[in-house]
Amino acid sequence: MSYRQNFHKQIAVHYSGRVSYSGSVDGKPYSGSVPYSGTAYEDVQVNIDVETTPFDNSVANCNNSVNVLTGAVVATETAQIVSIDSNAKKVGSTIVEGFFKTIRSEISQQIAELSSRLDSHLAHLHSMAKRCVEKQTQMQGDYQRISSRYLKIFEDLDNELSNRIYELDKPAFVFKNQSDKHAGRTLTGDLASTVAVFGAESGDLQVRLSASIAKKRAFDTIGKANTFLVKQKRLNDTINQTVLNESVVAVQYSPVCFIETQNEKSQIDKNLYQADFLPKMQANEMISDFQAKTWGNVSKDNAEKIGRYFNAEVSNRYSTGDTHTNRVRENIVKMLNFSSIKSV
Repeated sequence: MSYRQNFHKQIAVHYSGRVSYSGSVDGKPYSGSVPYSGTAYEDVQVNIDVETTPFDNSVANCNNSVNVLTGAVVATETAQIVSIDSNAKKVGSTIVEGFFKTIRSEISQQIAELSSRLDSHLAHLHSMAKRCVEKQTQMQGDYQRISSRYLKIFEDLDNELSNRIYELDKPAFVFKNQSDKHAGRTLTGDLASTVAVFGAESGDLQVRLSASIAKKRAFDTIGKANTFLVKQKRLNDTINQTVLNESVVAVQYSPVCFIETQNEKSQIDKNLYQADFLPKMQANEMISDFQAKTWGNVSKDNAEKIGRYFNAEVSNRYSTGDTHTNRVRENIVKMLNFSSIKSV
C-alpha cells in the first residue's frame, strides 16, 4: 500500500567573508577590506511518496509461500508423529513380546529343571520309603525275635526263681501240700468227725504263718526306712560340709552382648545388649572398654555350653511345627558360627 511521508525542518546556513574596497579622495587613493559574517535560516519541506505495491506483492507471495511451507511442515510433523507412534507401538509390542517370550522361556526352563529335580526327589523318596518299609519289617522281625528271647529268659528266670523259692521254703510248701491233702481227706473221708479237733490246730498254724509273713514284711520295711534315713543323713552331712554358713560380699556375673555392624552405606553401628534384670549401663563406656580388650576365639568348652543353651532357646521360642517356623529355626541355627565370634 503506497503512502506519503512529509518532512519539515528549518536549516541554518552560516556565511562569512571579507569585502575589499578601493578609491581616492582628493586624488589620494585608498583601499581596504571589511569582514562580514552571519546566519541565514531557511524552512525546508520535503514530501516523500513511498510506492509499496511491489513490496506488498512480494510480501503476499512470501506469505503464500510461508503458508504452503507451514502446511507442509504441519503435514510432515503429523506424518512424523504418526510414524513415531506406529514405530513406538511396533517397538513396544516387539519388546513386550520379546520380554514375555524370554519370561516364558525362563519359566519353561525353570519348570523343566524343577520337574527333573522333583522326579529325582520323588524317586529318592520312593527309594527311601522302600528302605523305611524294609527297615520297619526288619525292626519288627528283630523286635519279635528279641522280645521272644527276653520272654523266654524271663520265663526261665520266673521258673528258676519259683524253684529256688520252693527249695528255700520247701518244708512250708510240703507242709502246705500235705495239709491240703489232709484237709481234703478229712472233708471227703471218714475223718470228718475229727474237724473239731483239727480246726484249732490248723487255725493256730495259719495265724503263726500270717504273723511270720507280717514280721518279715515289717523287717524289710524297717530295713528300707533305715537305708533311706542313712542316705538322707549322709546327704545332709555333705551339704553342711560344702555350704558356708556366713554372709560375705560376692560378685555376680551376667552376659553382655556387644555387636558392631556395617550397613550398605559403609557406616559402622555399635550396639550393646544386656539382660533386663540389670540396671541400665552406660553404653559408650562399655563399648570403649570392649574395644580396649584383647579379643580371641571362643573356647571349645564354652562353645559347647553356649551351643546347648542356644539350641534350647531356639527350640523353646520356635516350637510350632509349621514350615515357616522350621525354616526360620534352621536358618538361625546355620547362622551360628563360633569361628567368626570373638570373646574376651
